[in-house]
Amino acid sequence: MKLRLSPLTAVMFVISIFTGGARMLIFTYAVMTVHELAHLIAALAIGLRPESIEFAPFGVHLRLKNKIVRSLSDEMILYAAGPLVNGAAAFAALRLGWENVYAINMALFVMNLLPVLPLDGGIILKRILSYRLGASAARRALSVTSVLLAAAFAAAAVLGIYLGRVNLSILAMALFLLGNVLTSKEKYDVDFIIAASGTKKKTNRVRVVVVDRDNSLLKAAKNVSPSCTTIAAVMDGEGRITELLGEREIIERAPGQ
Repeated sequence: MKLRLSPLTAVMFVISIFTGGARMLIFTYAVMTVHELAHLIAALAIGLRPESIEFAPFGVHLRLKNKIVRSLSDEMILYAAGPLVNGAAAFAALRLGWENVYAINMALFVMNLLPVLPLDGGIILKRILSYRLGASAARRALSVTSVLLAAAFAAAAVLGIYLGRVNLSILAMALFLLGNVLTSKEKYDVDFIIAASGTKKKTNRVRVVVVDRDNSLLKAAKNVSPSCTTIAAVMDGEGRITELLGEREIIERAPGQ
């Protein structure tokens, strides 16, 4: 597993040294790292493989090589692990009188339970809706919810500044949510692939997607659909088809798997 440091994060730490905020910044990132380590332990427990931990400007992110989990209970274990650890740490800190430890852990606990992608609460809600309503409906619902909540916090922060009542907590929440919403990336829709690969096809229609060395199987994975059977035709450098892959092989060999 690799450790990655975003250049912007490095700049933040350098600036914090000269502004006197280095101690708080280091402490905040330490708490966020513990949060991600909880996710890492949960991922290993259910058989997933970690790829990297990235220290980004808007948080610490665990990247997994394989995000496909075919059990709702395992999904809950994976994504609830981080917030639960923060909640437990906040409770312990409150009993011990550690105000800073309590404040940061409670903030992470609350923020990560908000139904905003790619935060844990948003992913958990999307997984539940995917199992109940289907991947497409879940994706649309969470996309709207994420943007609206992030915009609401941003509007509240701007209104506070306009009225001369700057609330640093709301401002930080707005920046955190907007940063995560705007910088979140998804190689493919995991929920859709789970639903499609486990669904009995309603027609005998077959879609063939041609891929080559320069065009990964990600293209084929995105084309997997309940409406037809997808087959990937792998082409070599001379334009010859070297192998045909079914849907499960496409999903297993697609980048990130």
